[in-house]
Amino acid sequence: MSNRIEYWFDYVSPYAYLTTQVIEELAAKYGREIEWKPMLLGVVFKTTNSSPLTMRPPIMASYHQQDMERSARFAGLPFILPKPFPINTQNTARVCLWMKEVAPERVGEFTRGVTKTYFSGPAGLNDIAWLAEYVDQMGLDGAAAAAACKDERYKAQLAEACEEAVGKGVFGAPWVIVDGEPFWGNDRLPQLEKWLATGGF
Repeated sequence: MSNRIEYWFDYVSPYAYLTTQVIEELAAKYGREIEWKPMLLGVVFKTTNSSPLTMRPPIMASYHQQDMERSARFAGLPFILPKPFPINTQNTARVCLWMKEVAPERVGEFTRGVTKTYFSGPAGLNDIAWLAEYVDQMGLDGAAAAAACKDERYKAQLAEACEEAVGKGVFGAPWVIVDGEPFWGNDRLPQLEKWLATGGF
């Protein structure tokens, strides 16, 4: 049994934002480690013929926005649906892949921070200059992070990650795989914790 938990997410996902704030702490509670797996939901949705929650029929989109706001309040987290929404997050994901190489212990901090900033008010998520400044404020190399956004190696890594996600049956975010068992959605956290606590059920 692997000690690692695969955590598939897109920085633009409101529900992944909620899970991101607690997933690393939850894993540590049960002696597990998070393998941060950034992906692009847009790519996944094209493969699965799906669409973002806010771009579905109005009756569904209205409920989903209400649920996002309520879920954030329940978690004690700020939430303002950004405008425009959704956006592409390939640059943010590439910075994550770069950080996994140069400062893997800081990936959780980065991911929690940028998502919380993005869903708390105006933020330049996916803007290269904004990301570079954010990384600089973390005490890391913002210029190197900016360069990673245009690096063909990280572009290829992200494309491969999206292919891997689809190959593993991922069709949304957040998506957690533990001991080969998939859990989709922030509302599956209680089940995930029981699994970690009991070794499966």
